[in-house]
This record gives sequence, structure tokens and C-alpha cells, in this order.
Amino acid sequence: MRLFLTLVLLNIITFAAPAYSGTRQYTQPDGTVVHYTMQGDEHLHWLESEDGEILLYNEKAHCLEYATIKDGNLKTSGQLYTKRAHLNRAAAKDQTKIKKMTHKELQALYQYKRSTTLSRRHGQLKKAFSKEKE
Repeated sequence: MRLFLTLVLLNIITFAAPAYSGTRQYTQPDGTVVHYTMQGDEHLHWLESEDGEILLYNEKAHCLEYATIKDGNLKTSGQLYTKRAHLNRAAAKDQTKIKKMTHKELQALYQYKRSTTLSRRHGQLKKAFSKEKE
């Protein structure tokens, strides 16, 4: 049984896959068509618009929103993403209320998530091997 558990954990570690890299599109509730790519892997994942904005899908509002970092996690900001903000002065003013995430901040969060997940998995494997020897 312990050997089976060890093999399952090794399988999880070795078969991590990156997100689908092709371009997709989504129509926002306001009619804006957003072209985006999926980024990340099992540690952290997000959507990136054509213009480089970091987005997440809000399941409650059924729309794409700007992403922010809250409590060490990637969360939706509550601010609807729209490419037409520069045409609509009110929407452009609303966009300044949130701090848009930079790729540098996202990379730091990704490295943190990845290292904590890997160290946790290493601890689980070490524990499984030590029990197996007993």
C-alpha cells in the first residue's frame, strides 16, 4: 500500500502539464470580445489578454476581470476587463481604481506557489519513504 502511495505521488509530480497555449476568445456581458491565452500550470494559472493584461474568470459574474494578489493568491478584482476603456471615459476612470498586476509580481507569486507545493510534496514523499522502511 505504501509503495502504491509513493508511486501515485511520484506520478503527480512528474506529470504536471502547462496550460493550453492556443488563443481563445470570450464575449463579455457588455459585448466586448476578448482574445486571450491560458497561462500557468497546476501551481498557478491565469488568462492573458492580447494587450498583456492578467485576467481571471469570475464565476459568479460570468465575466473576465483584472487579476490581483490577495492573501498570497490570485483573485478577481471585481473590475470588468474591457478593451474599449480608452473610448469610454467613465470606464477608463474606473480602471484606475485598481492596481493592475505586473508580470514581475505574477512571476514572484508563481515562484512562491511552486516552491511551497514542491516542498510540501517533498515532505510527503519523505514521510512515505520513512514509513516504508519501518
